[in-house]
Amino acid sequence: MYTYEQKCMMNLSDAYTMLYGFIVQSVLDRFGEEGERWVREGTRRFGRDRALTSRELHLAAGAKINMQNLFGLYHDLPSDPRFRRKKQELNPQERVSHTLICPMAEVWKEYGHMAIGRIYCEEFHNSCYSSYAFGYTQVNLAKTLTQEGDDHCAFNVVLRPENLPEDLRPVCFEEYDPEYVEPDLPPRPVDGKAGFNTLSIKLYYYLLEAVSEGLGEAGAHAIEEGLEELARKTADRLKACAEEDNLTIDRRYVEDNHPLRVEIDAEPMWEKYSKHEAKQRMEQHFYKVFHRELSLVCDR
Repeated sequence: MYTYEQKCMMNLSDAYTMLYGFIVQSVLDRFGEEGERWVREGTRRFGRDRALTSRELHLAAGAKINMQNLFGLYHDLPSDPRFRRKKQELNPQERVSHTLICPMAEVWKEYGHMAIGRIYCEEFHNSCYSSYAFGYTQVNLAKTLTQEGDDHCAFNVVLRPENLPEDLRPVCFEEYDPEYVEPDLPPRPVDGKAGFNTLSIKLYYYLLEAVSEGLGEAGAHAIEEGLEELARKTADRLKACAEEDNLTIDRRYVEDNHPLRVEIDAEPMWEKYSKHEAKQRMEQHFYKVFHRELSLVCDR
């Protein structure tokens, strides 16, 4: 039996997963392989952004840039109670693990987006993990739950000091920095709403950026259509979740259970992620539809 707070985290995660699925589906439906090319590029850009954000945070804290800290220090998202992983090894040089249950894969499967989920797995993980360690991480993803026939995800993520230039070895590993004193790093609270909000905006933005650059305004229109379908499906899912728990869908419920803020103008991130009319397209093609579908919640 999950608590309300756990269910909120699950709903935030599912909405983030759906965002990728429905936006990408719309681009692929219209542009096929050429659309996939730019979707992959946008996914890689998102991975790099997420990696650099983590790296800057770790460097500011005085931590080393290695696999131990990539996967163990200052997570940007809370754990999902549905997630199951068998961790086999985690040390500064490597992280080896098997993911047995992935809620993202389950959502993609539910909506017929498994092939789209595989694009995310192939591009995001490699881009993010590699970019974090200055491009020197080796990412081996031998199996994924988004691949037909695979029953787990197999991660082997490696950073070897021998592959690093001499000036980066002390940045990444204590043994190459004899004067290093490990800082006392207290736990950092993880805000699920803030985390999924940030990542949802960035993921949407980089998909829009890459697709617009590669396919022009027609590509942006495909993303707009994906946003409208996403709004309808997300509203349906929230209604079902609230009904299952005998809860009223009001603004508070939507704020707790959906990554984006109920009012788009309350979000300062749009000032930075503003190119390609990102905010305007989101407001017109997601927010207006989402508000209409949840009219008891979102009438202005």
